[in-house]
Amino acid sequence: MTLPLRARALIACFLIAGLLSAKPAIAAESTTGAIYGTVSDTSGALLAGVAISAASPSGTYGTTTDAHGRFSILGVVPDAYVISAQRQGYTSASQSGVNVLPGERQQATFTLAPQLRTIGHVNAGSAFTPGSASDTFTVSGAQARALAPPANASGLSTYLSGTVQGAIASVPGVTLDPFANAILRGGKISDASFDYDSIPIPQGLIAEPGGNIVGAQLPTTGIASTTATLAGYTSQGANSLGGVVDQIPAVGTFPGSATLELADGLAGGQYQNDSLLILGATSDRRLRYALASTAGAQYFSYGDGTTFYPSEAATYGLALQNRGEYSIESNVHYQLTPADDISVLGLVGQATYNQYGSPYLGETVGAFDGQSTTYPGETNPNAPELSPSGIRGSYDILKLQWMHSGAHSLSRVQLYQSQTGSSAGGPFWDENGWPDGIISLSQTQGSREEGLGYDGEDFLGGRHDVRFGAEYRTNTSFLNQIVPTADEFITSRPTLISQLAYLGDTWNVTPKLELTATARYTNTHIIPDDGSIYDVGAIDPHAAVAYKLGGGFALRATYDHTTVAPLPLEADRVDSTNTQPDGALAPFTELSPETANDFTYSVEGGGRTQFRVTYYLENEANLIDVLPYNFRAALAAGTNPSGVGVPSNIGFLRANGFEFWAKNGGLTLDANVVNAHSSSASQFAYNDLNAPAVAAGHLFPVSYLPTLSGTLSYEFHTPNRKIRITPSVSFESGYPYGNGKEIYIFNPVTNKPQLVPNDNYYNPGYNYYFLENPNNPYNAATNPYIANLGTPEGSDPNTLHSPGETFVNLHAEGDISPRLTAIVDVVNVLGNYSATSYQGNPYLIGPPGYAGGNPNYATAYEAAGGYSAPYTLGNGVPTNNGQTQAVPWQYGRAGYIPQNYPASRAVQLRLRYRL
Repeated sequence: MTLPLRARALIACFLIAGLLSAKPAIAAESTTGAIYGTVSDTSGALLAGVAISAASPSGTYGTTTDAHGRFSILGVVPDAYVISAQRQGYTSASQSGVNVLPGERQQATFTLAPQLRTIGHVNAGSAFTPGSASDTFTVSGAQARALAPPANASGLSTYLSGTVQGAIASVPGVTLDPFANAILRGGKISDASFDYDSIPIPQGLIAEPGGNIVGAQLPTTGIASTTATLAGYTSQGANSLGGVVDQIPAVGTFPGSATLELADGLAGGQYQNDSLLILGATSDRRLRYALASTAGAQYFSYGDGTTFYPSEAATYGLALQNRGEYSIESNVHYQLTPADDISVLGLVGQATYNQYGSPYLGETVGAFDGQSTTYPGETNPNAPELSPSGIRGSYDILKLQWMHSGAHSLSRVQLYQSQTGSSAGGPFWDENGWPDGIISLSQTQGSREEGLGYDGEDFLGGRHDVRFGAEYRTNTSFLNQIVPTADEFITSRPTLISQLAYLGDTWNVTPKLELTATARYTNTHIIPDDGSIYDVGAIDPHAAVAYKLGGGFALRATYDHTTVAPLPLEADRVDSTNTQPDGALAPFTELSPETANDFTYSVEGGGRTQFRVTYYLENEANLIDVLPYNFRAALAAGTNPSGVGVPSNIGFLRANGFEFWAKNGGLTLDANVVNAHSSSASQFAYNDLNAPAVAAGHLFPVSYLPTLSGTLSYEFHTPNRKIRITPSVSFESGYPYGNGKEIYIFNPVTNKPQLVPNDNYYNPGYNYYFLENPNNPYNAATNPYIANLGTPEGSDPNTLHSPGETFVNLHAEGDISPRLTAIVDVVNVLGNYSATSYQGNPYLIGPPGYAGGNPNYATAYEAAGGYSAPYTLGNGVPTNNGQTQAVPWQYGRAGYIPQNYPASRAVQLRLRYRL
């Protein structure tokens, strides 16, 4: 339902009033920057009492130097500033284009001489401050809004338009999986934390089945810049194994501005998107205000745009056919005094997504009902299904903030509420392959976080930047999930109460050497709906050293020990099918926090060519994976674990790699090399390989990241810059896949993990070797192997790689008038329609080409799949009973099939008008 604007305003007012008496919320990472430096005369003597001012359209700030000629300005809104130094008896000096980044400190040094001089110019487009102790990368302007389809290795650029994933697609350390999810330094999707103006947005997960993220993508509405902090943590508001991504909205400016953008698709698919950004302020900038909105509808076509691709309609992940969305953001800042700023921020939005190929021809409401469970709302199981399966997600944020700045200090108090909700499902929801088959789903879930936080910063003696803070938050979540096909009901209703306190110091040992040390205390009080209450907590150390070599070059090394509490839907989960041998529900299992020990080593440059090269090493332990509830007890007792999987602390992940980012004029290059191994053969849901392999201490190559990926772009422009053309090329070396030649099993006699050939006796459906009779184990004389997949893969899964892919996009802008700009984007210019990734045939019943008819295979797969009749079908036929095809498509007879296709070629026109 869409509410009138007046009604939304009234609701916002009531919610703000409610927040003032609500349970407190979280403090968070810096959304502002700092300027510091010294002033001396031409002899080198430091000058006291020099008036320092910093001015930009976003704000003006002032201070004076102390007795040692030092100054600092904290709480500076990110922008490009002109900084001036004045003292009676001296000629003024200034620096222009000083780019202040969120959470970073920008140094400015002045020498007051007998005549006016401009000391220097800093590139306003810089993405980081060389020599900073924090591994933070900032994207700003058009890239932060990602309205133009961003080039990326997954080939799904149109899907990322206007989303936070699109904004960070070319950030060093960020790699996209085949479904265009942002992966930070080789981890899982859930390793990344996403914030909006330092407020966390809870991310919903379907724990089982499928493990897909559901809910609305976080938009870029009203965004001025986005930061990705991947190491060197200090004041971040949440612990994260991968990193913290924070979107920072634009604030009001003087003179004011209003920008309207209208977009439409010209070819290759429908695309409509409208956005409005209004920025304003009084002439003294005491009152600043911003209003932004977006609304749109996009149609996502895959491959050549006309062929139907069965793998996109089902199997792993969700292929979305279209998206409809709206979002509104507004913030108001008011200076009570020159040192005190009060602000209110609100964000509300909604998005709906329909699944590719849904509803399919002939789909009925009750086609995938269970034995005792029907699809909710069903009255006639044979009635045709007319609505597509899909997702509807919503989110809203309200924040009240007070910020006080002193001569060398800054204090901030935040009070906020953040909510997300979603519904998902359909009579046909997903196709999970053999033996699970096709499922229906009906699900609702939601989450609300409330809290209070305090952050402080103080420059002590001009050499110590001390940051400290404390925060408190509550999270209440719920999940109601029905899987009629499996007669399965899953519920979750946990409450998590968290506290964080941190204290850190960045010490400027010398003008070139900077040391940072931070201690972060976290504690989470977990209240499951079903189970005992317990606490998890830790004190984590973080350290960094940065050394400026001169000439704009710098070195940095960081160490971070991070502890992350279980996510809400991991901490509490009741599954009706997860039972003990006596039929009782599986016992509640307490979870421990996940941990990581991470190291990074970087070389940076900030001159004409800005660059960053980073080597990272990540060691994650105690990861939460989905395994049988009695996993630990069974191993200790020497028995075989059994039962449906539940979240358990058993996983490990090891990742290392190189990142490279460089920019020189119009040329920008981003490249990532990653090598990652994990306890999970897949980052989604339960996998039968995990339990025995984990017991053996074995790690698998991850399946969701190419070894090498990169993007190169170059902006050409006419001498007057009225026409700007930017072609971009993205490359990925191929996503891993493959069943592997060996697997771990639990030995049926010793119940210990054992490495065996991956054949269809031990691992039917995901095997490499095929026996003459898969009802019995291998015997060279009586039951030999008759075939294999014929691929040159290694012992582990995921040792094959899909062919490398190259995608070309084109972005062009032309100023028709001083107010009107026309923008054209061409996606997938070369028409690369080949599959980006591959997977095992989801119905691998026999050797490649198998069409059924083998009686030994029919009885073996009947027993292994739990069917009630012989499995008579061949490879690639979706089924729920082994005898009849369940949906109107097949995957073919091959051992491996395509999994994902890129977005088809599309042309989009956008008009930007500055009112």
